[in-house]
Amino acid sequence: MRLWRIAVGFVLVLAISVQCAAQVLKAPEIMKNVERGFEKVQDFVATIEASVDMERVRIPKITATMYFKKPDKVHFSSSSFAMLPREGIVLNPSLLRERYEAKVSGEEVVDGRKLYRLALTAKEAKVRPSQLLLWIDPSVWTIARMETVPYQGRVLRFSFTHALQAGSFWLPETMKATYDVAAADSSVKRLDLDMPASPQPDDVRRPTRSGSITVKYLDYKVNVGISDDVFEKRDEASKTK
Repeated sequence: MRLWRIAVGFVLVLAISVQCAAQVLKAPEIMKNVERGFEKVQDFVATIEASVDMERVRIPKITATMYFKKPDKVHFSSSSFAMLPREGIVLNPSLLRERYEAKVSGEEVVDGRKLYRLALTAKEAKVRPSQLLLWIDPSVWTIARMETVPYQGRVLRFSFTHALQAGSFWLPETMKATYDVAAADSSVKRLDLDMPASPQPDDVRRPTRSGSITVKYLDYKVNVGISDDVFEKRDEASKTK
C-alpha cells in the first residue's frame, strides 16, 4: 500500500511539472502577444505633458501635440520635445521583434504584478541601442519597464503605465525615463548588459547628466489617418537648420 501511494504521488508530481512546463512561454510567444495588442494601431494623435527634472537643466512643464504613425514616425508640435528619449516615447513591438533576438531571463513581481523579464540583443550591428531589457505585463501584454545602456557612462530606465483607449487599444498613459550615470571603474555589468567598449562618435558630444523626465499622454485620437506631410515638414525644417 505504501509503495502504491508513493507511485501515485510521483505520477501527480510529474503531471503537475509537465503542466507547469507547458505554461512557460518562450520569448517569441511573449513578444508576439505584445505585438498583437498594438497591431491594430496604425497612427494616433495625443496631447503630451512633460516634466523635466534634470541635472544642470531647468525647463518648465512642456505641453505639445504628438503625432505617431507606423512603423516609427514621430512628430511633436513643440521643438522642446526633441530632448525626449526616442527609445521609449513610443514602442512599436513589431519593430522590436524584427530588430532584436529575445530570450526570457526570468520573472519578477513588481508592485504585486508578475512580469516576464526579456533580454533583447540587436540582430544587426547598426541597430542602436544594441541591447535592451524588457519587463512584460502578461495581464494586458504591455511593456511595463525597459532598461538600456544607450552609450558609455549612461544607464537609461523607463517605466510605463497603460490605459485602454477607445475600448480597444492599450496605449501608454504615463512614461518616466530615468537617467543614471554608470561608474566608469565598476567591475559589475549594469543591467546584465555589456557596456560598449567606447562611446560612438555622436555620443562623445553628449553631456552625461542624471535626472528624470515624466511624460503624460492625454486625449488620444487613434487611427485618424495622419498624412505623411506632418512628418516630412519636420524633416525639412531640421535640414534647414
